[in-house]
Amino acid sequence: MKMSATAAHRTLAGILQVAAFLVISTIRSPAAPAVEMSREAAATVVVYNRSDPASRDLAKYYAERRGIPFSQVLGLECPPEEEISRDQYLVRIEAPIRDAFTKRGWWTIERNADGQRFVARANKRFVALIRGVPLKIRPDEKTANRAPPRDVPPGSSLATLLSHNEASVDSELAALFSLLNDYPALLNNPYFRRFTRIFDVPPSQGPLLVCRLDGPSDADVRRMIDDGIATERSGLWGWACIDARNIQDGEYKEGDDWMREVAALMRRQGIPVLFDNAPEVLPAGFPLTDTAIYYGWYAGSVTGPFSDAGFRFVPGAVAVHLHSFSAVTIRDASQAWVAPLLAAGATASAGNVYEPYLSLTLNLSVFQDRLMSGFTLAEAAYTAHRGLSWMGIIVGDPLYRPYASWHNARTEPGPESPWREYRRAVLAAGGSPVAAAARLRDLAVESGNSMFLEALGQAQAAEGDVTAGLETLDEAFAMEKSRSIRFRIALSQIEFLRRTSDRDAVRAKLTAVRADFRNPSDLATLAGIAAIIDPPTLP
Repeated sequence: MKMSATAAHRTLAGILQVAAFLVISTIRSPAAPAVEMSREAAATVVVYNRSDPASRDLAKYYAERRGIPFSQVLGLECPPEEEISRDQYLVRIEAPIRDAFTKRGWWTIERNADGQRFVARANKRFVALIRGVPLKIRPDEKTANRAPPRDVPPGSSLATLLSHNEASVDSELAALFSLLNDYPALLNNPYFRRFTRIFDVPPSQGPLLVCRLDGPSDADVRRMIDDGIATERSGLWGWACIDARNIQDGEYKEGDDWMREVAALMRRQGIPVLFDNAPEVLPAGFPLTDTAIYYGWYAGSVTGPFSDAGFRFVPGAVAVHLHSFSAVTIRDASQAWVAPLLAAGATASAGNVYEPYLSLTLNLSVFQDRLMSGFTLAEAAYTAHRGLSWMGIIVGDPLYRPYASWHNARTEPGPESPWREYRRAVLAAGGSPVAAAARLRDLAVESGNSMFLEALGQAQAAEGDVTAGLETLDEAFAMEKSRSIRFRIALSQIEFLRRTSDRDAVRAKLTAVRADFRNPSDLATLAGIAAIIDPPTLP
């Protein structure tokens, strides 16, 4: 994975020269907010594009649904394109937002003993960028070849970082609280890996938590808002699908480490996990059902089961595919990853607008850990990003808490479900699905639901007992009546056998599965796997 860098430059004087010509507006309404205002809503600024009537309507809709006062809804005059120049960003977006924070008392700036300015107090910590606000800032050739600072060795990796300045609008705005007028290529994120709510972090030591409510269509954005709020009441339940690459060493091992870690974290929290460790991405025709979480890598554009027109995530789902250009656009549901995942029903996603370094993308294990700990989407995402003024974006309601029902005693308990029963059984066994094996088998028999056994078999294989995992999946296969789920179980068994490097066993299993699943789609999926196991010999 080749992942490059960015730099961001500010010229305060230039901003001030044009700031007087900018138009800033708010949506005003005599009506009271539709719902009770939470602490998070009181700390949220909603930003939309005044040049786009649909952007204004979406901003109003979001503010009403979250109980955000209309005085905190800010309209900017922005270009309609997703990609803009550095000058357009500085003039049309950053300068008016800085001005609003100052004039409206959303932050208070003081000087320390050394005369340096810092944000002493702030009552706004979240920003929701609404569809219509530009997405990314193209490279600026004027500064691409500038000499690095005196303390940076020419030709060093740091000098390389400083030679570029492309970035996402979102990550640039997240760095506003640094008060720097000439940002370096990359700012260290002081909130990285913190286990602290943003309200407990001094504003000078934390980023502005910027997410965007954006997607292929206005309807997608409204659905994302509604699904998130509904999920906070009922809970996010379903399968977690993790698609790793079986990388054991080298520079890309870090990405696979995140996949293994996040799978282990979710198992301990009682979330059933489907884990694929084959080097290639999940094949087309892999039957995913009830998918609440998806983390995977590394394909350039949407593929496999996610490209199936009939595939849908469960409402509230969080889905991220790690790739350099996964968010090169988020308005075209046929390109990259973020837009297709949102079009398939995901409520939140993340991606990169340009090519970053792997270590500077979203750390998936930290991200999921904070979500499960009750953090908002924005808080979880920024604890999982090492740098600011960079390439990443988070798409979704910044206030969305997918696991609010785990932490809020007032949350609606919801109807009993196999997912809740599975979680209770695992937590009662100390967070180990394998230790809960007897109870999970009982639940499978009592309910006739193979999910308990499928999740157990996956956990056994993840702990290195592939033989036990295969046997448990045999039990699940025998119990399951759905053809598509039976096919998934069989595909998982093939993948388990591939982990053993026993090619004869894999071939034998493929032959057996072909005999059971004869429709053209299934046979095409199996043929693709067979070609990977035994590549055709070139003449």
